[in-house]
Amino acid sequence: MNRPEIEKGPGGANGGGTRPAGRSAPAEAHAESPADTPGSRAAAAGAPASPAGAPPIFALRGLSFGYGGPFRLEVGELLVSAGERLAIVGHNGSGKTTLLRILAGLESAQTAVSHSRPAGERLGFLKQDPYLFGDTVAGNLAYPLKMRRLPADEVRQRVDAMLQLIGLEGTAARPAHRLSGGERKRVALGRVLIAEPEVLLLDEPDAYLDRHSQDVVEQILDHTRATLILTTHDLRFAHRVALRVVHLREGRISTGLPANVLAGEGRGDMMLTRGGLTLHLGRPLAAGEGGSAPPDSGAARQEGAGPPRGSGGTPRPLRVALDPRSLVLSRAPLDSSMLNHFCGRVRATHDQNGSVWVEVALGPETLTAIISRDSYEHLGLNLNQEVWISFKAHAVEIL
Repeated sequence: MNRPEIEKGPGGANGGGTRPAGRSAPAEAHAESPADTPGSRAAAAGAPASPAGAPPIFALRGLSFGYGGPFRLEVGELLVSAGERLAIVGHNGSGKTTLLRILAGLESAQTAVSHSRPAGERLGFLKQDPYLFGDTVAGNLAYPLKMRRLPADEVRQRVDAMLQLIGLEGTAARPAHRLSGGERKRVALGRVLIAEPEVLLLDEPDAYLDRHSQDVVEQILDHTRATLILTTHDLRFAHRVALRVVHLREGRISTGLPANVLAGEGRGDMMLTRGGLTLHLGRPLAAGEGGSAPPDSGAARQEGAGPPRGSGGTPRPLRVALDPRSLVLSRAPLDSSMLNHFCGRVRATHDQNGSVWVEVALGPETLTAIISRDSYEHLGLNLNQEVWISFKAHAVEIL
């Protein structure tokens, strides 16, 4: 059996389903129960965890913030423990940077039931497009240490060590503006880290990086012992670097992860995706969900697919998301209560430190499922192998 491509970093795990007792069933990917608390997750990964009963170092409850337009950031509750590694994921305009700036104290919440930040800890903040001084690489790295008036020998030793960590040995005397975009991002990150912050806030540290620079950034973050909070568009990067992932959508924290986004046409309690999949939504579409459109809305149908079945009504454009942890894989159709079942082929697999991301091609559509390593081994999956993917109707989140 081919083993999946190995990619370093933590990941989630899921899958699961039901079948009547006493019935034999094909091999399937079973659900796991990952640790729920940040402290237990951090301890499992070897990172420092908060003492039992210790209060969170960040605590946001009932937070509201806006710039005067229609968008508002509304956070019911967000708690971050010392030593935790948290990623905030979401699309452009979802509020990720605003939330990070509030955590850093660069923006003030307009209303909040409670809002506490670390007291006394050294805090480092890295912008998505960081500014470098018109100096050499070494001069940029040395700046925080010189501001503390550390001895020249110590500054030199720490700069040399940081150059090695960020993979830029031999560039100490090079003007920073002559570096590539990825190299500049690594220097900016090194300048934050050299001050040895206890809390590290990073806004899109993987943005605009080629894969090599992204790998280096991941290795750099593996070495930090600071409490880490970062934002990113990339769900897989988030899982490689962080131990907890929070999805921010339109200013609010969502329960699902932003993967497997499908567009198409909804009517009644059904949806036909542009790739021709007919999804059970579990309930009729409510007024205001999706958009209005004439019957010929332009959704690309597979030949002979026809309109979505259901309780009727005017078709409307619709976008939905499926949490990759809610998808169940099996080698044959499952006898279960799940309403959505599709047959496809394994297109790619990626090992994420104990969990396996399996990409399944379903005609023009592709869905990604996150399953445990044990489930992957039990299924005996290989590339281009036929596999069934199933999920419950309530796993379909209407965007």
